[in-house]
Amino acid sequence: MQKKLYPLLFLGTCLLAACSYDSEKAVKNGDVINMNGPVFNFDRFEQFLESVEAEETAAVRITNYSLEGSPTLYNLSFDGSEFDLEIDRSRNKERGDNPRKMSMSCTELVAEEGQQLYIYTLDGCQQGSSDDRFLLLNILKEQIEEHEH
Repeated sequence: MQKKLYPLLFLGTCLLAACSYDSEKAVKNGDVINMNGPVFNFDRFEQFLESVEAEETAAVRITNYSLEGSPTLYNLSFDGSEFDLEIDRSRNKERGDNPRKMSMSCTELVAEEGQQLYIYTLDGCQQGSSDDRFLLLNILKEQIEEHEH
């Protein structure tokens, strides 16, 4: 009986490990990582913005971590004229009533400059019958200056 239990425990452990998506794994995958302050791999987002500016197809994944360390994945693609965003909260333990996954199409990516932040939002997002704005990423200006050196 015990010999049959060990493979089941091993399989269960493997499945639980597969559900986690820590920042080390996100870095290896090339994600733009927002850790509630520090943003890593921002150069990937800058490359995405350059492609959008040139009206070329592009894709980027942004992984936002909650204060508790749970990830929400934003898979963003641009087809030359429109943005498609898939939000994956399946690994986020604090997602509450939010759906595990959802998708929306948006018409515009807007970069705004505040006093301390650059704010990136998607405008004209169609989700069901509503037309909304979606906050994609905030980054402190000082962090961008750190990337330029």
